[in-house]
Order: sequence, then structure tokens, then C-alpha cells
Amino acid sequence: MISIVLFNFSLSWAQDIKDGYGKTTLPDGSMYEGQFKDGAFEGKGTLTYPNGDKYVGDFSEGKFDGKGQIDYADQRQYIGEFKYGLFDGKGVLLYTDGSKYEGEFKEGLLNGQGVITYADGTVKKGKFKNGDFDGAQKPQ
Repeated sequence: MISIVLFNFSLSWAQDIKDGYGKTTLPDGSMYEGQFKDGAFEGKGTLTYPNGDKYVGDFSEGKFDGKGQIDYADQRQYIGEFKYGLFDGKGVLLYTDGSKYEGEFKEGLLNGQGVITYADGTVKKGKFKNGDFDGAQKPQ
């Protein structure tokens, strides 16, 4: 199983900004800059965590939702689609060891068609299910 650690992220509200563009610092030291609606992160924004992790992209009701990019402090990176704060849809995940997964995600896990290229050059192409390789793609 290939595990993906997302941010410990919950719905965030800014007490000082209701609507429009603004900046706020959260109790854990995270900083958000971007659009707000009814006090929640909504639209385009950037969320930077104290450990150096950074998300730039779309928010809906305070969660990552739509297209975005996460740059982790440990040099991992994800570029793709999010739903309800999780990787969901098409995306590319780069690992610190040089491995790369490009394909479909569902609820934060590799799920659907994809290709993973390991640092040693080994390639697995086919279907992934709940984070595991489920079978090679059949030739067409």
C-alpha cells in the first residue's frame, strides 16, 4: 500500500475577516492569505504551515477543494485535484526518493488508472485500488 500523509487540516474560520481578500494567522501558527466568504477560506488562497508545508490553490468552505499544489517541507509535492480536503481526481505525486505517481486519486488514496515510476526506473501502469496496485493495464 502506498500511503499519503495529508495535512492535519480542519475547517478554518477567520474571526476578523468575513468576505473578500485578506490575511489571517491561525492559533497553530499557520498563515492564510486569500479569499474569504462568510469567514471561511473560499476561492483562491495560500495556506502556509509552521513546519514549512504550503498549499496554494482552491478552497471551498475552508477546505482544499478544486485544483491546487502542496509543497511539503520534506520535498514531496502534489499537483492536482482535491475534494473535501483530500487528493481526489487527477494528480501527480512526487516522492522524496524520486518516485512519481501520475493518475487518479479517490478520498486521498491512489484509486483508478495510474502510472507509478519508482526511483530505480521500475514502472507499474494500470489500476490502483485503495492505495494498492490492483493490476496491469491490458494492451489495447
